[in-house]
Amino acid sequence: MSDDASRKLPASAGWRWFLEAVAATRRSPVTMTGIVLFYLIVMGGLSALPFAGFVLAAFFMPFGTVFIARSTREVLAGRMPSYAVFGELWRNAVTRRTLINVGLVYSFLILAVETVYALLAADDVSRWVISEQGQIDWKSVSENFPWDGTIAALIVYLPGVMAVWFAPMLAAERGMTTGKAVFYSFFGCLRNIIPVIVLAASVALLFALVTVALVSIALMVSSQTLASVLAIPFVFLSATVMYASYWPMYRDLFEDLG
Repeated sequence: MSDDASRKLPASAGWRWFLEAVAATRRSPVTMTGIVLFYLIVMGGLSALPFAGFVLAAFFMPFGTVFIARSTREVLAGRMPSYAVFGELWRNAVTRRTLINVGLVYSFLILAVETVYALLAADDVSRWVISEQGQIDWKSVSENFPWDGTIAALIVYLPGVMAVWFAPMLAAERGMTTGKAVFYSFFGCLRNIIPVIVLAASVALLFALVTVALVSIALMVSSQTLASVLAIPFVFLSATVMYASYWPMYRDLFEDLG
């Protein structure tokens, strides 16, 4: 791998990505949250389709990822994002083909992860107790947690997701082929695993604080429905911050390199 494939950044970069994601969300909360919700709804809707649903969702993922990244870039620059990004990506035949190929790689990854988990977790899951009312006995789950399947699935998933993490943007912004985009995405993540971990820890801390806030809300109000309604903005904004960190990551690692 050449030296200009991606920058190697210090751990503090992960915290900076998190702060920029917070800034983008704070600057345009309605727009950014709407964009992330659109992505999640489309992904969820496609995944729910029978038979090939997860494949269709995997094909949409690269297009949706580029859309979120470019939208974050526009918000941070003080401009209004546009859904016209999808049309632009689709009209460019080379970019369209590469993004579809990245989606194909992602679908193989998800299929591999699900297959590994299903094979290794089947025995443990079969020992879970479900009552006649359809309720799960959580004690039986804790006693028969599928550690083998979970760990094996993570071993397959993590390198795979590193390979496709930046591939959509490398294809759309830098015109890389599928193989190059996957290659540079993987090694870009690997070279910067420390700032990536810092970012992940920052996002995890945010979700932990949100969880504490939601529990506090639930204890203060008597109505579960009201508590759920009040919790929705916290959940959506936290998810938006997580997705908004994608553009700063890509920009700092790959933008303006040879």
